[in-house]
Amino acid sequence: MTTRQPSRSGARRRGRIENEQILHAESVWEYAEKEKEAEGAWFPIMLGVFVIAMVILGLLVSTSSPQSRQHKWLSLNDDNKKENTNSPLSPLAQAQRSQINMVACQTTAGPLEIEVHKDWAPLGAERFLTMVVSGFFDTRVALFRAVENFICQTGISGDPKVHRKYEAIADDVQWLDLTKPQPMKRGYLSFAGSGQNSRTTEFFFAFRDLQLGNAPWEVPFAQIIGEESFLTMDRFYVGYGDIPDFGGNAPLQGRMYEEGIAYLEGNFPHLDYIEHCYIRPPNGISSVEDGSQ
Repeated sequence: MTTRQPSRSGARRRGRIENEQILHAESVWEYAEKEKEAEGAWFPIMLGVFVIAMVILGLLVSTSSPQSRQHKWLSLNDDNKKENTNSPLSPLAQAQRSQINMVACQTTAGPLEIEVHKDWAPLGAERFLTMVVSGFFDTRVALFRAVENFICQTGISGDPKVHRKYEAIADDVQWLDLTKPQPMKRGYLSFAGSGQNSRTTEFFFAFRDLQLGNAPWEVPFAQIIGEESFLTMDRFYVGYGDIPDFGGNAPLQGRMYEEGIAYLEGNFPHLDYIEHCYIRPPNGISSVEDGSQ
């Protein structure tokens, strides 16, 4: 059996093919190497971008969390407290810090010094002090129901618009010893009312010791002090007596609420009025309002 020898041209073709395959393989390897180099160059950049993105995300999450917001609010609140430490307090804010406050009033019958006790009736005392600092008594508040040897009721603003701003407050706990006779002492101040939780702005002075305190609104919140104050109270005009429902000739409360000072001045020329009140600063400091220097 004979074998066939390859021709020279066939050998050259096979060599050319092998060389082309080798060159192709080398080009593929070079491309792969370049790809690896390119990937290697991008990796640090992508890693850096990823790290920066995670840091930003972490900051956003931390600042938006409830704990972070609360911390920020507390920090701002602390700053506000520091800033307000030395700021002057309003008269009402000063009064709210004290259990006992002194109120000075000017009336057409003379001056009054009133000792307001938050420890007696916190809600009643707060309402009265609010009336004082808001200028309620500057509207000329009539001492309209002055019944000799009984009480003098007041507390209706001379301006109907002013009175409408005050809603009823809850009753205070009675602190008077009702087992004793006449627990409502001369010179005490208590709010008037018409039922439970009905106190608004009307209150009364006790002309003498009285058997009052059983009604839920009859809780004393203050007392007048000083001989001059008692002399002033005893000068309140009592000529009109009690309200018409109880046989007197005092002004009608309904018309006072609707018409204000115009109704009173035209029909009750002898009435006395509270014309101005202010809270005395503590520790004997002079007040600008009382005109002292």
